[in-house]
Amino acid sequence: MASYSKITITATALLLILAPTQSATAATVKAGDTCSPVGATFKQGSTNFKCVKKGTGGVWKAEKKAAVETFVMPKVTGMNLQLAQDLLQSKGSYLMDQEDAKGLSRWQINDSAWKVCSQSPSAGKKVPTSTLVVLKSVKLTESCP
Repeated sequence: MASYSKITITATALLLILAPTQSATAATVKAGDTCSPVGATFKQGSTNFKCVKKGTGGVWKAEKKAAVETFVMPKVTGMNLQLAQDLLQSKGSYLMDQEDAKGLSRWQINDSAWKVCSQSPSAGKKVPTSTLVVLKSVKLTESCP
């Protein structure tokens, strides 16, 4: 008998541990459903949820998605490379790649000594600030190809 009750207790404890996990993964959660612990987070589909305090317990709250920040790509061709970078950064664009427009694989160490020959994306296009901007340039004394 002692052996039987020990197994029963272990099986019951195991079911108590596994049951919440199984039901949480099988169910669809909605904003306002009860939750625990407060502060817990998870993602369901494309929605992030956070367990927030309400009364003496917690409820799931769908977190607002941050709006994608965008800017209108300015015309930077013909500009000094450093000034073009400064202008783009003032618009929230920090993801840039500088390339040698002549294809010589030279590094633009002193950006002020280079001018922009081409840009991607093109001027006037509305793009997210996370867009990679590619600026192809040559030395100030050179002509664009």
